[in-house]
Amino acid sequence: MADKYCIYLRKSRADLEAEARGEADVLVTHRKNLLELAESRGYTIGKIYEEIVSGDTIAARPEMQKLLREVESRNWCGVLVHDIERLARGDSIDQGIVTRAFKFSSTYIITPGKVFDPNNYYDEEHLEFDLFMSRREYKMINRRLQAGRQAGARDGRWLGGPPPYGYDSQRLHREKGYTLVPNQDADTIRAIFQLYVDDPKLGTVRLCNKLNDLGYRSPTGKLFNVGIIKDILRNPIYAGYVTWGRRGYVKTVKDGEIIYNYPRHKEYPIYRGRHEPLITEEVWNAAQEKLKKRSFPVPRSKTLQNPFAGLLICGKCGHKMQARPQSGGQYIYCHHYCGMVSARIDEVESSLISALRKWLADYQAASKLPVQSEREIDALEAALTRLNNDIAAIDEQRARAFELVETGVYTPELFKERQSLLTARRDRIADAAAHTREEIDRLHRAEQTKQTLIPRVASVINTYETTESAQEKNSMLRSILSRIVYSKTTTTMSETGSDLTLTLYPVIPATDH
Repeated sequence: MADKYCIYLRKSRADLEAEARGEADVLVTHRKNLLELAESRGYTIGKIYEEIVSGDTIAARPEMQKLLREVESRNWCGVLVHDIERLARGDSIDQGIVTRAFKFSSTYIITPGKVFDPNNYYDEEHLEFDLFMSRREYKMINRRLQAGRQAGARDGRWLGGPPPYGYDSQRLHREKGYTLVPNQDADTIRAIFQLYVDDPKLGTVRLCNKLNDLGYRSPTGKLFNVGIIKDILRNPIYAGYVTWGRRGYVKTVKDGEIIYNYPRHKEYPIYRGRHEPLITEEVWNAAQEKLKKRSFPVPRSKTLQNPFAGLLICGKCGHKMQARPQSGGQYIYCHHYCGMVSARIDEVESSLISALRKWLADYQAASKLPVQSEREIDALEAALTRLNNDIAAIDEQRARAFELVETGVYTPELFKERQSLLTARRDRIADAAAHTREEIDRLHRAEQTKQTLIPRVASVINTYETTESAQEKNSMLRSILSRIVYSKTTTTMSETGSDLTLTLYPVIPATDH
């Protein structure tokens, strides 16, 4: 085991709140205290881990993960930490991972008050008890925090975090907490609601396009999309209310890993806020009534509905395109509304099959000269052998130069000049060898593509149109294509008038050469 120690520093949520109030940086204080402790005891510090995130679990703390890997590898004799709860304040599983790593590696845990030997029965019991009490304290603090936040919502205060578009957060005068004040984007919010309410025929899609055409931009400075517009229209904050639990997280476990989801809850408490509303109650109610009338239930199916999912890329903005049901069938569209014209899925499928047939015919025509390709590979491999032999010869000359300078045949100046010339020559030959290897690999990949991809593409062309499942179609396309770039500027849907074009990027098989 290495006779070295390391330090682990982590900010807690309370530390972050204290720093927000203007108090000193906790990590700086803890680092100073632990370095003084190490110096007083003669410990050699090999590394300092600083965790600047306050995560509830080990999975959310990258520095802790690195520390545990090195502890398990027995890289450290001991780990200095300000207090036990800095190591693990998660659930019993995380605490078990920590104690097991330290116990099986016989690594000490050193705090200013005590040195824990995980293989000592009493220390192990003490460690487990401290971790248990730490977790219990964390739960109590979290409950008090949530109760305080809910009380703040009932009192109409802003609960913190990034303020909504159109507002800035501002600390309440002589009170705890924050409220919201309108900023320069408030007029954009008023325009969104007014445009939507005043025109009965204006839906969220047309509203989005109209805002973009008028020069309005989203909170990120980019074009508006329908998702952002709907979030704004459904947010009670603009009518002068604050909410509690509108977008709370839900924990799920998949393959032993905790996953956080943030669904929009349909029902949640609403309280009158202290901030100035940007729209009237009448405009808010009219917008909600219109949203309710214009919405239609979309069946949530667990089966894939879009055969191009994850493959089709907008040729204008580079985002992945999506499918949406409309009158007349399913349509492919860019949800960033960059100006790319949408198309029916069957139109895209017809264009794709035509593009695949053309690509296959061109590729087969270009690959009808296998003998030439084989001769080229043979010539390149022979050249590579010569280059490698030249490199080996130069290495031998460099080795002899060392012997000659040691025996006095070469003066130091002559040796240095000779070595410089040999090194420069070797570098040139090594570069040539590297380029030759790359060219050989390219030709091997082309040959392997011909042998594997061509039959695969032919199979997809023959079976795609008779396949009904979108999931199966998607799998078939993914087996031959890495992506498809979509471009269309006209609203015409006929094959003769449409300018829909698809650029295909085939999957190049890996090669062992």
